[in-house]
Parts: sequence; C-alpha cells; structure tokens
Amino acid sequence: MREETRKKRRELAGLQGVVLGCLLLAEPARAELPDYTLQLQARTNLPGNKGGAYNMEPGNLLAGSLQVPITSDRKVAFRLAITPEKRSSVWWGGDGRGERIYQMPDFGTEVSTGDPSINSAGGLAFSVTGTNDVTQSGIYLLNVSAPDKVQIIREPLGVSGWSSVTLNEAGQIGFRATFSGLGRIHALVSPGNDGFETRIVAREQSVDAKSPYLFLYSPNLNDLGQMIGVADLAPISSEYFQELRVWNADGTSRRIAATRGLEPSSPIYRFASVAPSLNNKGQVAFLGTAKDPAGKNLSTLWLWDGTGLKVLAQDGRDRIRTVESFPPDLNDRGLTAFRAIDDSALRAVWVSDGESMKRVATEHDLVPSDLGEARLDQETASNPVFGGSTMINERGDVTFTAGLTPPDDDQEEWGTGVYVALSSLAPEPPDAGTGGPDAGSGGPDAGTGEPDAGSGEPDAGAGGSDAGTGEPDAGSGGPDAGAGGSDAGTRGPDAEAPDTGCGCQSTSLAAIWPWLLLGLMVSRKNRARLKG
Repeated sequence: MREETRKKRRELAGLQGVVLGCLLLAEPARAELPDYTLQLQARTNLPGNKGGAYNMEPGNLLAGSLQVPITSDRKVAFRLAITPEKRSSVWWGGDGRGERIYQMPDFGTEVSTGDPSINSAGGLAFSVTGTNDVTQSGIYLLNVSAPDKVQIIREPLGVSGWSSVTLNEAGQIGFRATFSGLGRIHALVSPGNDGFETRIVAREQSVDAKSPYLFLYSPNLNDLGQMIGVADLAPISSEYFQELRVWNADGTSRRIAATRGLEPSSPIYRFASVAPSLNNKGQVAFLGTAKDPAGKNLSTLWLWDGTGLKVLAQDGRDRIRTVESFPPDLNDRGLTAFRAIDDSALRAVWVSDGESMKRVATEHDLVPSDLGEARLDQETASNPVFGGSTMINERGDVTFTAGLTPPDDDQEEWGTGVYVALSSLAPEPPDAGTGGPDAGSGGPDAGTGEPDAGSGEPDAGAGGSDAGTGEPDAGSGGPDAGAGGSDAGTRGPDAEAPDTGCGCQSTSLAAIWPWLLLGLMVSRKNRARLKG
C-alpha cells in the first residue's frame, strides 16, 4: 500500500512538473477517423461566367495560395485578394452562410494583406503591409461582432513587417516580424490591462549577436501561448543544420527534433519551409525531407507524439505518390489534415490519426454545390484543383478550397468552392471555467511589411504552380529542393515572402488562463496606448 501511495505521489509530482515547467510531454496520438459530409460555404467566380457566385458577388476572387481557418463552432474566414472595389476583403461565416465583413481602406496600390486567423470568441487578426501611410501597416485585430472597430498592432518597436499571424483562443497573437535591414524575430503579443504585453521569443543573429539562430522560418502558435518553428543554426553545405523548437511564454524552450546535420541519428535531412503545427497536448506535425538508401529525397509528414517521431505520410508510401508542401494542421484529438497526391496522380485532402489515414476530398469527386451536383475539377488538367492548405478544428471538421465544374463538362467554369468537410465526431464536452481576454476592438495605429501572395487563378483560386501557403523562405539555398513542390523554399535569408497561416484549434479557456498569466508575468510591458 505504501509503495502504491508513493507511486501515486510520484505521478502527481510529475504532472505538476509538466504544468509548472511547461514541458511538452504529449500523449501518443490516439484518435478516431471521422466520416465526412461536405458543406459549401461560398463560391467565387469571374464576372460573366455562367452560374455566378455564391454568398458573394462575382468578381470577388481568392488568393492563389491561402488558408481557411475554422473554429470549434464551425465558423470560417478567408481572404478575398481581388474584389470589384480593388481592395482586399475578409469573408466570415459558417453553416453555409456568410458574407464579406471587412473591406480594406484605400491605402495605395502596394497594399498586401495576409490570411486571417480567428478564434471562437469572434476575434480575427491578419497582417497588412505596404500601405502608403506606414502608420496603417501592422497586425489588424477586430471582432466580427463589430468589424469596423479595428486595432492596429505594430509591436515590437522598430518592426517594419509582420507575417505568419496566428490568433489563439486566449486572445494572444503569435507572428514573425522583420526589422528592416536587420533580420527577423518570433514574437508573442498578449492582451493586458494597459494595452498589450509583447515578448520576443526568438531572434536571428542579425538582430541579436548572442542568438544561435541564423534564420527563422514561419512559426505557429497553440492556445497555451507556446510558439513552434524551425531555425537554421549554421550555413547549409551538403547538410542542413536545422532544429524544430518550441518556445514558451516564460522564455524557456525545448528542441523537438533536428536534422541529421546536427544529430546524425535523425531521419530528417531538412525541414520544409512551411509552418509546423503544435496542438495543446504538445504533439507536433511537420513536413520535411528524408533520404532513402539510394539518397533520393522523400517528402515526409512526421508526427512527434511526445516520445518519438512517426511517419504519417511519405512519397511513395502506402497510397501516397507525393506529399505536397503545404502546412499540415493538427488538432488536440491527434488528427492531422494535409495535402498529398495519391498513387493515381490525383490530388487529395487527407486526415491521419497516426495509425491510418482517410481521404476527405479527391480531385474529380462529385460534391454538393449551390448549383446542384458539381465536380472538383479544372478546365485545364495541369492546373491544380485544390488551392492552398487545409485546416482542421477540434471536432475534426476540415476546410479546403477547390475548382468546380459541372459533373459532365470540365470546360465550363463554376469558379472556386470554399468547403467545410463536417466531421461525424461529437464535439468535445465544454469545460467549466472563465474565459480569457477576447480579441478586443479599438482604433487604428501602425510600418511597412511583407508582400502578399497575390491573386490566383480566377476560376479556381489555386493557380500557377500551387506554391502553397507556407513561406517559400528557406533562408538560403541548399543542395536540394527540400520537401516537395515549389514551396520548398529557395529564397535567400533577406527575401520576404507571402504571409502564411496555421491551425485554428480551441481548448478550454479555464485551461488556458494559467498559461496566459504566466506569459503576462514575465513579459515586457508595453505601455504605449493604441490610438483610438
């Protein structure tokens, strides 16, 4: 009995160590693969095309590479890169209904906006760069209940560009920022009693000579205020010297994985330049490149489950011909959504639970639409059917965009459909607890920033080379193309890239609040009030 009591005390002490030390000791991925029912949220189309558009006017078009975040209550948002007013807009809705809720003011012809990130409190955040008045660039933060009340966050002081913006359920915003002429940082902004609390969690050596990081790639953020990202630690030669690291709000961090250049026993040759995904249990899904025995590059999707790495998908393995280089998205159930080309050379959206995988949608599938039955297709066979990355919420619902045609005529363009694949899984029971701070509202304030991905194929929103929502910013060129597709990253360390996004998960605010308090206690206080 005494031994059993001591064992229980040791277990409790271990659990407390995880909570207090913010150590990522995740549970192995155990999940149930849901069945899916597709629901159309919106459809874009060129003016004059037969069939018009759905839940918006024709002439509103998606970017060529995008993400569509989804909350636990099945609300979605996305960016319209081209509009009849020639200014980008944000669309928000759910359950097959929605509309444009925010239109960018006329800030000049060079304005670029990033993909939105949303939370279940109605918060919405995205980057804006290239305004003719630099004080109007920054991270735009609003609430869908009053979308005209916008706060513009230009933190930290001296930053000129923002990208990879992620808004979590606690109202925190994680992002990558650029100091003009210097380098990049990963930063976390948390709501406080007097404005915002800002913490820089990682710096490139060009910003801080004591930093070990030569280049920082696109980060991601979970609901606990933990940021994850890949960094170069040494110049690239025949090997890559990269690590995947989680930074906590209290300033501590932990390496999750490294390339074989740093750890010879690692299966990872290099990390992809697209953002990894970190859930609230400490599990991580990320893309990279492995080498087969003959030295061939294999694009690979890995899951780190807290104890080791597991391959979820790989070029030439199981039903996968090619893993496409778009950010994966991982929820707290251990389900990972990703894009890959199957063994019949058809593009598809997939979900994996760590043991098996299921298609959510595949090229040429017949799907429901506002015009009746439609086909996921393109009028030009070489054009990718799907646009951008896929995202998943806690219930297992998955978002994607795809070109649509009539079932029997792929030469007639029905534009691009924005879909939610509704999961058959029941929602997680709600936690009792008080909420953390909301996304807020306020007035404008604001630098210049990074260019956006632009607009894509007008008929599909997935045009060109399907370059992905991930950042093509590998830091420096290397001996190979990396993890699949043209989005693998070959730009130099000073090249700016399109904004990217990441997963939108939710968790109990009662569980989040202690972590938020921890971040507020140790963060630098920014007392500069936002202009009303």
